[in-house]
Amino acid sequence: MSASGAQSLEEYGYQALRNLILGGEIAAGQKLVQEELAQRLGVSRTPLRSAIAALERDGFVVISPRGEATVVTFGPDRIADLFEVRAVLEGLTCRLVAPRIELRHTLYLRSLITSAAPQPGDEDWSAYREADREFHHYLTTLLGNNFLTRQLDAVRDVLRLSLAQGLLRPPAETLQEHIDIIDALEAHDPDKAEQAMLTHIRKTIALMRARADNRPV
Repeated sequence: MSASGAQSLEEYGYQALRNLILGGEIAAGQKLVQEELAQRLGVSRTPLRSAIAALERDGFVVISPRGEATVVTFGPDRIADLFEVRAVLEGLTCRLVAPRIELRHTLYLRSLITSAAPQPGDEDWSAYREADREFHHYLTTLLGNNFLTRQLDAVRDVLRLSLAQGLLRPPAETLQEHIDIIDALEAHDPDKAEQAMLTHIRKTIALMRARADNRPV
């Protein structure tokens, strides 16, 4: 097989295995059995091993001294550490975007987040969760900075493994925080936009640190 063909098989194995992990089909803490995965994905063990090594570099799996690969399990402290990185990167995103953002962009963000906010007493936050994800992703697309975008995408991808239980603060808390970010962006104020984003994300960090310490939240 040519070098380019081998490379494409490695890339296919990486993407396919990554999607299985992010989609929850391979659970956190589950061991990756190469024979089973090679058969499931239709690749040989050589590109599969390369794919697993790449997934370790990207933070999706850990490899023991015996060479056994396991999907990472995130505790509250590790999630909080990743959110610290996310806070800095997204704060910088707001700082860079604020001077040049257009009204049509802020109008979209405002409509996106306010229209998805649940009514009082409504416990279905699924639409708001999706709007929240799109809110942050959309800001990244306005950057025009491929390097910073890739760093943010990598952090968010890993955080998708930890999205669940209790990670999303109630919309009653976060809706105004999103509006504060939009207001600062609309005013083309880099300092306020960056600080608004940092405040927003670091409140979630405080929640996760408290959970790690078993403190009331």
